[in-house]
Amino acid sequence: MIDARRLAAGSLLALALVAGCGPAAGSPTSSAAATAAAGSSAGTAAAAIPVHVLDFKIQPVDVKAPAGHLELAVDNAGPTVHNVTIRDASGTVIVATKDLKAGGTETISADLKAGSYILFCSLPGHESLGTKATLDVGP
Repeated sequence: MIDARRLAAGSLLALALVAGCGPAAGSPTSSAAATAAAGSSAGTAAAAIPVHVLDFKIQPVDVKAPAGHLELAVDNAGPTVHNVTIRDASGTVIVATKDLKAGGTETISADLKAGSYILFCSLPGHESLGTKATLDVGP
């Protein structure tokens, strides 16, 4: 016969193991869940705007967004290493992705006031060859 105390202890151990079997901290699943939870508790968050950097252009060429918190989901769709950098009208860099290899992605965010900004690749010569776009932030 099964001892009731051993059965209860085994059941508690099994529950503890199952509760600890979620995704590991930092895994894509737990990060997505944490992001979703953070977004739902903070209210509705705007979706990241997709931006594609290629040789030698950024698509879309004209990005429009409301003032406030902005997220850009950047992907390097070209064969050359690129980044996407945001600078304001005075030339001050606001935020930039790391240098992305072909197929690389990164989401960047910034809190922006209404105005015109430039998206560009800051690697030498890339902006002058056309790797740039405008970012118009509205009220």
